[in-house]
Amino acid sequence: MRILGLAVAAAAVVLLLPTSDASAQPMGGARYAGEISGCAQSPCGSVHFTVSEDRSLVQGFTASDVPGDGCQYTGPQRFPFDLGIVDDSFGPSGWPPFEVSGSFPSEGSAEGTLRLAMGEPDEPVCDTGVLPWTATTVPAAVGGIAELPDVSGSAARNYVALAGLAAAVLVAVATGAWYAVRRRLR
Repeated sequence: MRILGLAVAAAAVVLLLPTSDASAQPMGGARYAGEISGCAQSPCGSVHFTVSEDRSLVQGFTASDVPGDGCQYTGPQRFPFDLGIVDDSFGPSGWPPFEVSGSFPSEGSAEGTLRLAMGEPDEPVCDTGVLPWTATTVPAAVGGIAELPDVSGSAARNYVALAGLAAAVLVAVATGAWYAVRRRLR
């Protein structure tokens, strides 16, 4: 019976450990990809970028195939600088031909606005206007195999605790049964 009590106590400790999710937004080292909307015929192109490992920079922000007013930005249009992340937000950029801003509203997602405008600010030759975009994390390919997502700080910890509890109960029941059989044989 002592073993059963110890197993239950150990399982309770595992379950009662803090399981609150830490803010994982933005996700360090993650690649994000998504769509641009707000034009006459959505999607209005795509966005891609990465977040630095230390979660301080948006790197390589690229908008591809974005329609403008009477024109088209074909191929990738890459923002020329890294964007600093402050309080889970970045931008506005302030670089006139390519304006971008965004935030990370939840783990693994991002949203914001962008504008591409070539020409003079008063009379742009090709202007997309301000368009909203959304993006989510995408797994990085490693040798042709997709990398498994990071589950730290997620519900997976609760499943590990429940599996530990189930294992402890199984050991306690098996030990109790072995002990009962041993007592009968005496």
